[in-house]
Amino acid sequence: MIADSGFSFVFVLYGLLVLAVVVLVIALIVLVFAAIRVLRLSAQERVLRIEQLRDAAFDDDEDPTAI
Repeated sequence: MIADSGFSFVFVLYGLLVLAVVVLVIALIVLVFAAIRVLRLSAQERVLRIEQLRDAAFDDDEDPTAI
């Protein structure tokens, strides 16, 4: 009976360890996808800002030949 309780205690600890590892792996996967999305949005925002600055720079230039 003592051996059975010791085995079940170790089995429960092992199960909790496996569960913790699975949860950490899932959290890591979610964080990686979130980081990729943030970096992709940052790159798109940077491109849009550059386009806005470029448009603003060209809009300020007046064409001297325009009527």
